[in-house]
Amino acid sequence: MRIAIISDIHGNYPALAAVLADAKKQGIHGYVFAGDYCLSGPYMNECLAAVRAIPGAYIIRGNEENYLERLIGADQTKWTDGQMQISYYSYRIMPKENLDYLMALPYTIDIECNGVPIHIAHDRSAFLGNEIDGDHWRSSSLAEKYAGRTVTQEQLGEDIRRANDGDGLLQEKLKSMAAGVYIFGHTHVQWHYRSKDGRIVLINPGACGLPLDCQPGTVPYAVLEVTDDGEVTVDERRVPWDLEGYVKTLMESSQYTGARVWTEVIRRELLTGREQLIFFLRFAEEYAQSFGDERRPYAIDTWEKAYELWSAQE
Repeated sequence: MRIAIISDIHGNYPALAAVLADAKKQGIHGYVFAGDYCLSGPYMNECLAAVRAIPGAYIIRGNEENYLERLIGADQTKWTDGQMQISYYSYRIMPKENLDYLMALPYTIDIECNGVPIHIAHDRSAFLGNEIDGDHWRSSSLAEKYAGRTVTQEQLGEDIRRANDGDGLLQEKLKSMAAGVYIFGHTHVQWHYRSKDGRIVLINPGACGLPLDCQPGTVPYAVLEVTDDGEVTVDERRVPWDLEGYVKTLMESSQYTGARVWTEVIRRELLTGREQLIFFLRFAEEYAQSFGDERRPYAIDTWEKAYELWSAQE
């Protein structure tokens, strides 16, 4: 049994289409979609149509869908800040049918394949708890660790394996977990890890629509294979796609008009394959505090001026 695992599409239909085309060639028997179908890209409706068209797929909800849920029934005349413009834009272009579909998705799914339990959630904390920090998994940490250079898929995998091996809290947690495969996304970093005793396999397929693991130019997903006798293997795949073409259409899209700053940050992340948003948010907080602006989410003028100053630092 071969299962394609796809996560964090974020409204990037060209990336999803490239991944689905590659998966079609891999003899896939089933699909898992691990959340975050919207925000950051303007093609969330096209992405949802493609995902929903796959028969028998296992589909869960991610954290980005929560931002849309908070806007249901809200007074749109009060949508005047800058920071949440991407959520407002996404909500406004999503038909009710798609919104209802997302709201009805489960947060977790548990299945079994050839006797192997498979657990699916968007965030690893659902399995590992919040006490395990996992700093070596964070896209912001990788951006700092590999500053100024592109990391290979092999080097990234080895670095994360070594970090996991040396993480005492993680190792203790794994000992207490039931055997099986645990699938999650959220961090936008592709990796997988087999526990030292072989009982547990952790899989993060990476972010199909917004990869932040310092490997620009390709988009990731994973193929989980479970043999008839229960042997588990993981193939981390990275697929070439038209990055420059997508960035061009992104900057010409209605999303750019509706959420300019956010779209500019996403453009930077796509072209570099590195975390940018968290660093901008840190700068925006420092900027707002510098003149006593306590409004959160940030007002439009604060949000846009912060981006102007932050981007000028290069």
